[in-house]
Amino acid sequence: MFRVLGFLTLLWLSAAGRLEAAGDDAREVAATPAPASMSVRARSQAGWSETAIEQLAITLFDAPSHGLPSLDDTAGLLLDRTVPLERRAGLATEAFFRFGGWLRYGLTDAETHELNVLDETERAELGAALNRALASDRVGEALNALAPDIGGYQILRAEMLRLMALQPIWPGIDPGPSLAIGDQGERVDQLRARLAAVGLYRETWQAGDAFDVRLETAVRRYQGRANLSPSGQMDQATLRHLNITPRQRLAQLRVNLEQRRWQSRDPGQRHIRVNLADFTLEAWEDGQVARRHEVMIGRQVSSTPEFSEDMQYVVLNPWWGIPGGLARTRFQSFRRNPGLAAQLGFRIYDAQGQQISVYEIDWSRWGRDWPYRMSQPPGSSNPMGEVKFIFPNSHNVYIHDTTERDRFSETRRDFSAACVRVRDPLVLAEWVLSRQEGWDGDEIERVAAGNTPTVVWLDDRIPVHINYWTVVGDADGEVRYLNDLYHRDGAVIRQFELAWSQVTGSGSERFAGRSGAAASLR
Repeated sequence: MFRVLGFLTLLWLSAAGRLEAAGDDAREVAATPAPASMSVRARSQAGWSETAIEQLAITLFDAPSHGLPSLDDTAGLLLDRTVPLERRAGLATEAFFRFGGWLRYGLTDAETHELNVLDETERAELGAALNRALASDRVGEALNALAPDIGGYQILRAEMLRLMALQPIWPGIDPGPSLAIGDQGERVDQLRARLAAVGLYRETWQAGDAFDVRLETAVRRYQGRANLSPSGQMDQATLRHLNITPRQRLAQLRVNLEQRRWQSRDPGQRHIRVNLADFTLEAWEDGQVARRHEVMIGRQVSSTPEFSEDMQYVVLNPWWGIPGGLARTRFQSFRRNPGLAAQLGFRIYDAQGQQISVYEIDWSRWGRDWPYRMSQPPGSSNPMGEVKFIFPNSHNVYIHDTTERDRFSETRRDFSAACVRVRDPLVLAEWVLSRQEGWDGDEIERVAAGNTPTVVWLDDRIPVHINYWTVVGDADGEVRYLNDLYHRDGAVIRQFELAWSQVTGSGSERFAGRSGAAASLR
């Protein structure tokens, strides 16, 4: 994949004449050390041969394909043999640390979203990689190896090259009411043209043709790819998604590549990765997907957060400790019908942790210092279902079974109070416990068939990574741009663009692809 991408990059660079040496002004800029936020102390320049410098320069030309600022000027200077080797060797070291740092750790910090600053440990790691690369004369391979190998990164990178090469343009759709079968007019024509631009509508039509079954099928396919409710109608959510511009798509793709780089460190030999935007959970083992499950996630008002923690134990037949917001709803139903608490098996506790009867609740404290909490034992009505996967975290968010299993048939699955509900949870439990002696699938089924809470501690913790990635690459190489359900992309894009401008000294025009490498294709 790296060789193919590198070849394509060199192809369009050569066509545009980008391999010519930079001018005098560009040389001065490129030779200037990186800004303090990304620079490292110059190291020994011994070991840089012309071959190694050429390998580095060719790899630097690939920066835009990673969704990163162009390093073309630096690469051009490195290839200019009229510049003394000693000077180019110093620049080569600086360039390796800069581009290598971007690939390995990201242009921005995952927590603050500010321009990344390499710490001493990270500098030492990159320095060791550089020394190995120079010793083996494989500088280009060493840099490429710093890019993440997760989340379809290379598929997204190929999509970035495609967008840079094609500079796609597609028509917008005028604002207005939703559209469905039977509607006619200019906006229906615009909808057909928009779907034709992405290859989902290949039929011929005449201006003014009515919204028909073929168009409905195309809309439904578009909605399914984006994880929108596949109604076949162009509702307002679908209209917003269709009207995302090519420039916005490019920015979305850039930050999704960056989000993968934030997680480029070792994710764990066995780990679980949830993509909230795609309603999917993947269990990874030895670099391969061992299990893939559909999930439900938090509603917009109780959105599931992004974080990583280690799974420590599994609970079969778990109790349900009801979160505050849901507890108030339950208490209100018990106030109207106290007998419902006993019928559903709920237990109520006061501020001292003592179990009390529903008839002992002091309802005059409602809305003030409400001291009561509730939990429900295992059973057929317990929303936790048969199993719960525990990875302690500050959000109190976990993965668990559900009693609403029929809702997995829906495309858009944001139904929970923030936790992640998983389909076929006992199958996932079998994978999680596959290295635990005495816990094969039959034993898991036997215990889960009862109502006795059972905790199984893991001998080896399993990292759980909960992500929100709105651009995904499927196994067949297809790229899908998903619905930004939680409206998180906008803030991430703005922060990434700010960091970009600090590196390039330019604003949104360059970030949007109007100059630099992409502009050379026009």
